[in-house]
Amino acid sequence: MSANDDALRTDLSQAQFFLDNLLIADSHRVERVWHQPRKYPEPVLRAEHPWEYNCPVLYGTVLRRDGLFRMWYVAWTLTMKPRVCYAESDDGVHWRKPAVGLYEVCATRDNNVVLQANEPDAYIDNCTVIEDDEDSESPLKMLYWDSSDMGAAKPGYGIWAARSRDGLRWEPFGQVLPGWIDRFNAVSTRQHGKFVLLGRMPGSMDAGGRGRRVWRIESDNLREWTQPQLVLQPDEEDPLPMQYYSAMQFDYESLTLGAIERMHMQPDRLDPELIFSRDGGLTWGRARTRPQFIPWGPPDSWDHGWLNLSTAAPIREHKRLWFYYSGRSRGHGMKYPHNYGGIGLATLRIDGFCSLAAGAEEGFVQTPVLHWPGGELEVNYDARYDQSSHPGYTSKYTGAGGIRVEVRDTAGRPIEGFTAADCLLLDFNSELAPSGYGPVLWQNGKSLDELKGRNIRFCFRMRDAHLYAFRASRPSEP
Repeated sequence: MSANDDALRTDLSQAQFFLDNLLIADSHRVERVWHQPRKYPEPVLRAEHPWEYNCPVLYGTVLRRDGLFRMWYVAWTLTMKPRVCYAESDDGVHWRKPAVGLYEVCATRDNNVVLQANEPDAYIDNCTVIEDDEDSESPLKMLYWDSSDMGAAKPGYGIWAARSRDGLRWEPFGQVLPGWIDRFNAVSTRQHGKFVLLGRMPGSMDAGGRGRRVWRIESDNLREWTQPQLVLQPDEEDPLPMQYYSAMQFDYESLTLGAIERMHMQPDRLDPELIFSRDGGLTWGRARTRPQFIPWGPPDSWDHGWLNLSTAAPIREHKRLWFYYSGRSRGHGMKYPHNYGGIGLATLRIDGFCSLAAGAEEGFVQTPVLHWPGGELEVNYDARYDQSSHPGYTSKYTGAGGIRVEVRDTAGRPIEGFTAADCLLLDFNSELAPSGYGPVLWQNGKSLDELKGRNIRFCFRMRDAHLYAFRASRPSEP
């Protein structure tokens, strides 16, 4: 029997989160707090041209690639067929729409349209761009929904695939999922070598009266796909009129994270809810309180009605996570000009999805047994209970609380030299550190690397502070 057989099996070099109770063996006087990204007040991309009408929609992807932020979005209109458009940016906030000259639209080739539907009267409803750097000839792939022959006895609509070297010139290589329904998201990178898609399989829309739900499929080559697996559907905690319009996912540290697009039906509004998985997206966890991840804007604003995230993982920029999202003022069928919308940006502290918070009275959280790989303990924390205050006004300056860590053996006994009294008070806001994490330091310069290979527990003792995540620094060389 190995030394870590009774320890929780997790890679401590990756960030460990408290989104569920897996890492909580015991706790007292702490509460779980879910955090929303902070929205940039205006859209970062608006409609400017006739082919964009009044509502560019991020049924698409934002990637940072080759030194630029790159966006593929759908120009959603009521008078012209939607197409895939392209924009790029140096800083992620100010965007330009290069004239690529590929298609004649509105009597001009001076436009940023990079893909049209496969038939003249058809349209593209949404797309996902996938980075596939294993393919040097076509490092970018796209899956997109095409409405071709939608009214025919044997409709040709469904999901199509294309490939590209530069993200501007796309070569379609056929329909790959006939009959799949219009709203889907694919993962924007391979997952364990596979392409992964979350969408609505044929015939599933009204099966059993459940409405929109989310099915998962995989492929090695974008042509042959596994049998669909139902992975997300409304449950007893959701309101009765709610359906799941779609979902997106991305690998993140020790988890797979994602968001459900919750369609509330009455009224017709859409918002994202953060979800998480510990098995790569086969089973999903949700917050008990079901909070919005990005909140709606005020009535009649550009993002008051429908919100959905880009298909891609957030981009790390300026020590924050940048989430791009689509906003619309109204839902289905709203006539001009009230279908106004744009593409927005919201940012979150690194790994700041959820925290355990303690108030004025000290609380604690103790982990289950962990196998320590060596290195030092790093913590993502904020020694401010009120996070609306200045980021630097922590307990270091106000004399309020903070966090101390105690290392314990498998029986819960403090280990000599690593007790809470030996731990230097964490009285900072680690968001201000370059990595978003702060090191745990001990009296007399002791190092947790001394405990390399041992099974241990951590007890975080907290007052007026938030604890987001922890991890091991890079283990020492053998």
